[in-house]
Amino acid sequence: MNDTAREYLSYWKFIIPLLKVKKTIKTDEVMWGNKDQYFLYFPAAGVKKDKLIIYIHGGGWNSHSPKQDFYIGQNIAMQGYDCFMPGYRKTPKYRYDDIIDDIFKDYVGIKAYVKEKGLKYNKVILMGSSAGAHLSAVLCFDKAMQEKYGISEDEFNGLLVMAGPLCFDYEKTGTEKALLKYLFGSKDVKDWKKGEPYSMLYAKENFKLGMIHSRHDGLLGWDQAQAFCDKALELGIPGKIYEVKDAWNTHSAYCSGVFLKTREESDTLDTAYKMLEEM
Repeated sequence: MNDTAREYLSYWKFIIPLLKVKKTIKTDEVMWGNKDQYFLYFPAAGVKKDKLIIYIHGGGWNSHSPKQDFYIGQNIAMQGYDCFMPGYRKTPKYRYDDIIDDIFKDYVGIKAYVKEKGLKYNKVILMGSSAGAHLSAVLCFDKAMQEKYGISEDEFNGLLVMAGPLCFDYEKTGTEKALLKYLFGSKDVKDWKKGEPYSMLYAKENFKLGMIHSRHDGLLGWDQAQAFCDKALELGIPGKIYEVKDAWNTHSAYCSGVFLKTREESDTLDTAYKMLEEM
């Protein structure tokens, strides 16, 4: 069975674990626009660490929400991190420019919330899975948008991407092509370049990159992830890519379903948190 088929057949594995998840952390919801334009704040459980985690959810830019994926923010908060999960509008009604504008407005709103509540952090780490990995990388490296929203280049201290579409020049599955076509309103790769994280990469100081990817992803190729990591290293950004080894090695399993597990149950999740700890 090929990896794409394994990916689609894996979804049933998440149903029962998801139904069993209990909401143990009370969140704060901040609306700033329509029903998709908001963010959730998950306060850290136990001993609070000095890093703020901003996690952007996946779903092919066309589905999911912070409320639907609450278990991810909760899992992160249970590790002692304050976590914010921003929402954004979706394709096919909205396109890349709309979605990325939401992400930057989310971040500005999160900064205002942090200031208002008197929250203090030594570092800000961006994190995302799948489409959210792509959006977190754009938030981290799009200089033009950062200038537009008054975000300095050194505000972020790390980026952790899980199963992210980051470089568009490599061979793609039919699913990835279709999703990118809807995102950019075109099937021409040249039109996708404005939103390609690989093309935006620039050198950063006091910054680390962590990547988690699988050679058996089924939706996204390994080569494009490796190319992103290699370019970052060439620019002097300390970074590494972890290859998923456990059985949950298809796309949705290791980039979002993995948060239904504990660190003890998943080497992939344990590695993700070790990466955060090192940033």
